[in-house]
Amino acid sequence: MYSRVSVGLKFVGIWAVLLSLCFYSTVSTAKSEQKNFGYGQQYVFLQSGYGVGFEFDFVGSGDGGDVGYVATFPGFAVGISDIFAEDSWYSGNFDLVLQAELIKNFQPVDGYSVGGAFLFRYNFLASKKFVPYVELGVGFGYLDFNLQDQVDGFVFSPQSSLGAHYFITDDFAINGAWKVHHMSNSGLEQPNNSINANVFLLGVSYFFK
Repeated sequence: MYSRVSVGLKFVGIWAVLLSLCFYSTVSTAKSEQKNFGYGQQYVFLQSGYGVGFEFDFVGSGDGGDVGYVATFPGFAVGISDIFAEDSWYSGNFDLVLQAELIKNFQPVDGYSVGGAFLFRYNFLASKKFVPYVELGVGFGYLDFNLQDQVDGFVFSPQSSLGAHYFITDDFAINGAWKVHHMSNSGLEQPNNSINANVFLLGVSYFFK
Protein backbone atom coordinates (compact mmCIF):
# COMPACT_ATOMS: atom_id res chain seq x y z
CA MET A 1 0.00 0.00 0.00
CA TYR A 2 2.63 2.53 1.06
CA SER A 3 4.64 2.06 -2.14
CA ARG A 4 1.52 2.76 -4.22
CA VAL A 5 0.73 5.86 -2.18
CA SER A 6 4.34 7.00 -2.49
CA VAL A 7 4.24 6.62 -6.28
CA GLY A 8 0.98 8.56 -6.42
CA LEU A 9 2.37 11.39 -4.29
CA LYS A 10 5.45 11.61 -6.52
CA PHE A 11 3.24 11.98 -9.58
CA VAL A 12 1.23 14.71 -7.84
CA GLY A 13 4.42 16.58 -6.91
CA ILE A 14 5.85 16.37 -10.41
CA TRP A 15 2.58 17.55 -11.95
CA ALA A 16 2.32 20.49 -9.54
CA VAL A 17 5.89 21.58 -10.34
CA LEU A 18 5.28 21.37 -14.10
CA LEU A 19 2.09 23.41 -13.78
CA SER A 20 3.90 26.08 -11.78
CA LEU A 21 6.78 26.31 -14.25
CA CYS A 22 4.46 26.55 -17.24
CA PHE A 23 2.30 29.17 -15.52
CA TYR A 24 5.16 31.46 -14.56
CA SER A 25 6.81 31.06 -17.98
CA THR A 26 3.69 32.20 -19.83
CA VAL A 27 1.87 34.59 -17.52
CA SER A 28 4.38 37.35 -18.32
CA THR A 29 3.65 37.24 -22.06
CA ALA A 30 1.67 40.06 -23.60
CA LYS A 31 -2.03 39.75 -22.95
CA SER A 32 -4.47 39.53 -25.81
CA GLU A 33 -8.22 39.11 -25.91
CA GLN A 34 -9.22 35.61 -24.74
CA LYS A 35 -11.72 34.28 -27.30
CA ASN A 36 -11.94 30.62 -26.27
CA PHE A 37 -13.42 31.19 -22.82
CA GLY A 38 -16.34 33.21 -21.49
CA TYR A 39 -20.11 33.04 -21.42
CA GLY A 40 -21.49 30.73 -24.10
CA GLN A 41 -18.10 29.56 -25.40
CA GLN A 42 -18.02 25.82 -26.11
CA TYR A 43 -15.39 23.11 -26.46
CA VAL A 44 -15.02 19.34 -26.44
CA PHE A 45 -12.22 17.29 -24.91
CA LEU A 46 -10.91 13.76 -24.56
CA GLN A 47 -8.70 12.62 -21.69
CA SER A 48 -7.21 9.21 -20.94
CA GLY A 49 -4.87 7.98 -18.25
CA TYR A 50 -4.20 5.70 -15.31
CA GLY A 51 -5.83 5.56 -11.88
CA VAL A 52 -3.86 4.48 -8.79
CA GLY A 53 -6.00 3.43 -5.82
CA PHE A 54 -5.42 4.59 -2.25
CA GLU A 55 -7.06 3.96 1.12
CA PHE A 56 -9.06 6.77 2.69
CA ASP A 57 -10.13 5.71 6.17
CA PHE A 58 -12.62 8.57 6.57
CA VAL A 59 -14.93 6.99 3.98
CA GLY A 60 -13.76 3.39 4.18
CA SER A 61 -10.90 1.08 3.31
CA GLY A 62 -10.31 -2.36 1.86
CA ASP A 63 -9.44 -3.78 -1.52
CA GLY A 64 -10.88 -0.66 -3.17
CA GLY A 65 -7.57 0.96 -2.29
CA ASP A 66 -5.70 -1.61 -4.41
CA VAL A 67 -7.31 -0.79 -7.74
CA GLY A 68 -5.32 0.07 -10.83
CA TYR A 69 -7.33 1.12 -13.86
CA VAL A 70 -7.29 2.85 -17.23
CA ALA A 71 -9.81 5.70 -17.52
CA THR A 72 -11.16 7.59 -20.52
CA PHE A 73 -13.14 10.79 -20.00
CA PRO A 74 -14.69 12.42 -23.10
CA GLY A 75 -16.62 15.61 -22.43
CA PHE A 76 -18.29 18.84 -23.47
CA ALA A 77 -17.92 22.23 -21.73
CA VAL A 78 -19.78 25.52 -22.03
CA GLY A 79 -18.98 28.86 -20.41
CA ILE A 80 -21.54 29.92 -17.80
CA SER A 81 -19.92 33.22 -16.81
CA ASP A 82 -18.19 36.14 -18.43
CA ILE A 83 -14.48 36.70 -17.82
CA PHE A 84 -13.91 38.79 -14.71
CA ALA A 85 -10.97 40.36 -12.82
CA GLU A 86 -9.15 40.73 -16.15
CA ASP A 87 -6.19 42.61 -14.64
CA SER A 88 -5.60 40.06 -11.85
CA TRP A 89 -3.62 36.83 -11.69
CA TYR A 90 -6.90 35.04 -10.93
CA SER A 91 -8.67 36.45 -14.00
CA GLY A 92 -10.98 33.74 -15.28
CA ASN A 93 -14.44 32.32 -15.87
CA PHE A 94 -16.63 29.36 -14.91
CA ASP A 95 -17.57 26.46 -17.21
CA LEU A 96 -20.17 23.73 -16.85
CA VAL A 97 -18.65 20.40 -17.90
CA LEU A 98 -20.59 17.29 -18.96
CA GLN A 99 -18.28 14.27 -18.80
CA ALA A 100 -18.66 10.61 -19.70
CA GLU A 101 -16.65 8.05 -17.68
CA LEU A 102 -15.28 4.81 -19.11
CA ILE A 103 -13.07 2.84 -16.72
CA LYS A 104 -11.39 -0.56 -17.17
CA ASN A 105 -9.95 -2.01 -13.97
CA PHE A 106 -7.00 -4.46 -13.87
CA GLN A 107 -6.12 -4.72 -10.15
CA PRO A 108 -6.71 -6.58 -7.88
CA VAL A 109 -9.16 -8.25 -10.33
CA ASP A 110 -10.60 -7.33 -13.71
CA GLY A 111 -13.68 -5.12 -13.90
CA TYR A 112 -15.21 -2.00 -15.42
CA SER A 113 -17.34 1.05 -14.70
CA VAL A 114 -19.38 3.35 -16.96
CA GLY A 115 -21.13 6.59 -16.11
CA GLY A 116 -21.20 10.35 -16.39
CA ALA A 117 -20.54 13.48 -14.33
CA PHE A 118 -21.51 17.14 -13.98
CA LEU A 119 -18.57 19.40 -13.08
CA PHE A 120 -17.95 23.07 -12.43
CA ARG A 121 -14.60 24.29 -13.76
CA TYR A 122 -12.79 27.57 -13.09
CA ASN A 123 -10.29 28.61 -15.77
CA PHE A 124 -7.37 30.90 -14.89
CA LEU A 125 -6.98 33.22 -17.89
CA ALA A 126 -3.95 35.37 -17.05
CA SER A 127 -2.23 33.76 -20.06
CA LYS A 128 -3.80 33.07 -23.44
CA LYS A 129 -1.54 30.12 -24.30
CA PHE A 130 -1.44 28.28 -20.95
CA VAL A 131 -4.75 28.01 -19.06
CA PRO A 132 -4.76 26.18 -15.72
CA TYR A 133 -8.07 25.14 -14.18
CA VAL A 134 -9.62 23.60 -11.10
CA GLU A 135 -12.87 21.68 -11.10
CA LEU A 136 -15.29 20.01 -8.71
CA GLY A 137 -18.39 17.93 -9.25
CA VAL A 138 -20.23 14.64 -8.91
CA GLY A 139 -21.14 11.81 -11.21
CA PHE A 140 -23.02 8.53 -11.20
CA GLY A 141 -22.65 5.22 -12.95
CA TYR A 142 -22.61 1.44 -12.89
CA LEU A 143 -19.76 -0.45 -11.21
CA ASP A 144 -18.64 -4.02 -11.92
CA PHE A 145 -15.21 -4.28 -10.25
CA ASN A 146 -15.83 -7.67 -8.54
CA LEU A 147 -14.25 -6.50 -5.27
CA GLN A 148 -14.75 -7.96 -1.80
CA ASP A 149 -15.14 -4.64 0.02
CA GLN A 150 -17.28 -2.66 -2.47
CA VAL A 151 -20.51 -4.10 -3.84
CA ASP A 152 -21.15 -3.75 -7.57
CA GLY A 153 -24.08 -1.79 -8.95
CA PHE A 154 -25.08 1.88 -8.87
CA VAL A 155 -22.41 4.30 -7.59
CA PHE A 156 -21.91 8.02 -7.06
CA SER A 157 -18.57 9.52 -8.12
CA PRO A 158 -17.64 12.80 -6.39
CA GLN A 159 -14.39 14.13 -7.87
CA SER A 160 -12.05 17.10 -8.12
CA SER A 161 -9.25 17.99 -10.54
CA LEU A 162 -6.28 20.26 -11.10
CA GLY A 163 -5.42 20.60 -14.78
CA ALA A 164 -4.38 22.84 -17.65
CA HIS A 165 -4.80 23.51 -21.37
CA TYR A 166 -1.77 24.37 -23.50
CA PHE A 167 -2.79 25.86 -26.84
CA ILE A 168 -1.03 24.58 -29.98
CA THR A 169 -3.24 26.61 -32.31
CA ASP A 170 -5.99 29.17 -31.73
CA ASP A 171 -8.64 26.47 -31.35
CA PHE A 172 -6.71 23.30 -30.41
CA ALA A 173 -4.98 22.50 -27.11
CA ILE A 174 -3.34 19.60 -25.37
CA ASN A 175 -4.48 19.10 -21.79
CA GLY A 176 -3.46 17.28 -18.67
CA ALA A 177 -4.98 16.79 -15.23
CA TRP A 178 -4.63 15.17 -11.85
CA LYS A 179 -8.05 13.96 -10.68
CA VAL A 180 -9.05 12.59 -7.27
CA HIS A 181 -11.91 10.20 -8.07
CA HIS A 182 -14.24 8.48 -5.57
CA MET A 183 -16.85 5.78 -6.15
CA SER A 184 -19.38 4.45 -3.60
CA ASN A 185 -23.14 4.02 -3.26
CA SER A 186 -23.79 6.18 -0.14
CA GLY A 187 -24.79 3.15 1.90
CA LEU A 188 -27.56 1.94 -0.41
CA GLU A 189 -25.99 -1.54 -0.34
CA GLN A 190 -23.24 -3.23 1.65
CA PRO A 191 -20.31 -3.63 1.69
CA ASN A 192 -19.64 -0.01 0.75
CA ASN A 193 -16.01 0.75 1.65
CA SER A 194 -15.52 2.90 -1.50
CA ILE A 195 -12.97 3.08 -4.30
CA ASN A 196 -10.61 6.07 -4.25
CA ALA A 197 -7.92 6.80 -6.84
CA ASN A 198 -5.48 9.41 -8.03
CA VAL A 199 -6.04 9.57 -11.79
CA PHE A 200 -3.35 11.08 -14.06
CA LEU A 201 -4.71 12.17 -17.43
CA LEU A 202 -3.51 13.51 -20.79
CA GLY A 203 -5.67 14.55 -23.71
CA VAL A 204 -6.75 17.09 -26.30
CA SER A 205 -9.36 19.87 -26.48
CA TYR A 206 -11.05 21.52 -29.47
CA PHE A 207 -12.66 24.96 -29.10
CA PHE A 208 -15.58 26.05 -31.29
CA LYS A 209 -15.59 29.55 -32.74
